[in-house]
Amino acid sequence: MAVAAALSFGCASAPKTTATSRRIAANPPALVEGRVRDLDERPAAGIGVRGIPHGADIPWSPAATTACDGSFRLLLAAPGGYSFLLSWKGVSVVTEDPRDPALVEISVSPGQTRSGVELVFLTDAWRRISPAAPEDTPSCP
Repeated sequence: MAVAAALSFGCASAPKTTATSRRIAANPPALVEGRVRDLDERPAAGIGVRGIPHGADIPWSPAATTACDGSFRLLLAAPGGYSFLLSWKGVSVVTEDPRDPALVEISVSPGQTRSGVELVFLTDAWRRISPAAPEDTPSCP
């Protein structure tokens, strides 16, 4: 049985600032570049992409929104490990599917550029879980 959850960014909040988080925030950020596509390899446009830090002392960074070609660019506090959370109109869905971006893990160093990060927008799973899910993969006109 698959377990999934619909999440809203309004429920999550960044951790409190600590001496360690201030030191990490003072480092040059890492640049993470990639694309979000659906299972048919179509680009997913207008999808929010947030790097979720693995660790209480890693500062949260702003989310990005995918372009028409599904591309995104995130500046993330470094060093740190991250997974990803996708959102559509403020709602996020996390599934047990091994392709779910919440299960993707990367590590970054200060000033590093990580290119080629491929994330999958699981449109069908979103529709089964959330009434706020798009009818099809969001795209540009």
